[in-house]
Amino acid sequence: MKICFVSSMHPENDKRVHDKEARSLQKAGFDVVHICPGSKVGSAPPHTVDGVVVRQYVAGKGIRGRLLQLRRLYQLAKDEDADAYHCNEVDSWVVGVFLKIFCRKICVFDVHEHYPSTFAESRFNKRLQPIIEAVIRLLFKILLPFTDRVVLAKRTVSDDFTCSDKKKVLVQNFTPIGSLAVAGDRSPREPGSPMTVVHLGLFSKIRGWPEVLNALSQTDERVNLKIIGEINDGSLSEFYQRVTDLGLQGRVEVLEWMPFECAFSHLLQADVGLIAFQPHIKNHIFAMPHKLFDYMAAGMAVLIPKQAIEVAPIVENSKCGILIDPSESDDISQAIMTVFNDPELSHLMGCRGQQAVTEVYNWEAEAEKLINMYRELR
Repeated sequence: MKICFVSSMHPENDKRVHDKEARSLQKAGFDVVHICPGSKVGSAPPHTVDGVVVRQYVAGKGIRGRLLQLRRLYQLAKDEDADAYHCNEVDSWVVGVFLKIFCRKICVFDVHEHYPSTFAESRFNKRLQPIIEAVIRLLFKILLPFTDRVVLAKRTVSDDFTCSDKKKVLVQNFTPIGSLAVAGDRSPREPGSPMTVVHLGLFSKIRGWPEVLNALSQTDERVNLKIIGEINDGSLSEFYQRVTDLGLQGRVEVLEWMPFECAFSHLLQADVGLIAFQPHIKNHIFAMPHKLFDYMAAGMAVLIPKQAIEVAPIVENSKCGILIDPSESDDISQAIMTVFNDPELSHLMGCRGQQAVTEVYNWEAEAEKLINMYRELR
């Protein structure tokens, strides 16, 4: 069976789409292709990454650009003549539905987030947001009859899809257990020694960098912050200015995107994993950030928003970290200093997190659900 992943936004190195889903299906014996936007002006020629064939194209900019590229994306996907099309955004889902209608192909929609609220909150004022959300849910109702399966990255996105539960498959964004072979056993940090707090992935104002920098300025000068990823909301210069204003030069390091294995090696050298999604955005409240499970797999204590209803219970039940109010810098700084002043507690939290990932929250268990789904569709 040939499966074609169709992406209008997710790049070839996306952690869920490529590193987890596409690679797992390829290892299970499926022929897998990923059509995705290129990162440069000129798309790279077709190439194979981890057994997955990657075909890039130059993506349109903004909503208008993505709408204008639908016809081209449809043709690229049709040319692959795959048996099934695994669509990773709402616009690529439309492409998959067209392939279902006109070419009788299998269409799968992978739901990564709460699209109605995310789209409405990011582009419209509060008065219009309920109307926009209703329109998007109406679009979902139109597309669902032509969709064979809906893959859910988290439980809370299920309510947006009014279809039979048999059509829904929960495949959560946990970390590969294979990472634990690299992690090994950690020793507690020496009391009074420097401590590194790490933020993995996209960072922006709504993901809390202003509050995190303010919090860092209130902690011991031996506490450092490492960011692995990208400040993606156009506020990079403002970020560095804020670092200077707070006198944090030498305590903040920003590293660009890198392969997961390289990023994980940085996690192994850090002490605390941080998530600071701001609570006024609905998609943040329902977030299932895979970075949490990467932190846990690396044996780090974690700090996450107490408002995140998907993952806060995981941290609370596993006793692997501290729940924070990410909108309050004082609360963040107090949590950081709690683990800084008690290395034994930090080490114990990290051990509990590793155990939880080993026993429950691992990608291998989730991958079997995806693999079995496609075997049923075959």
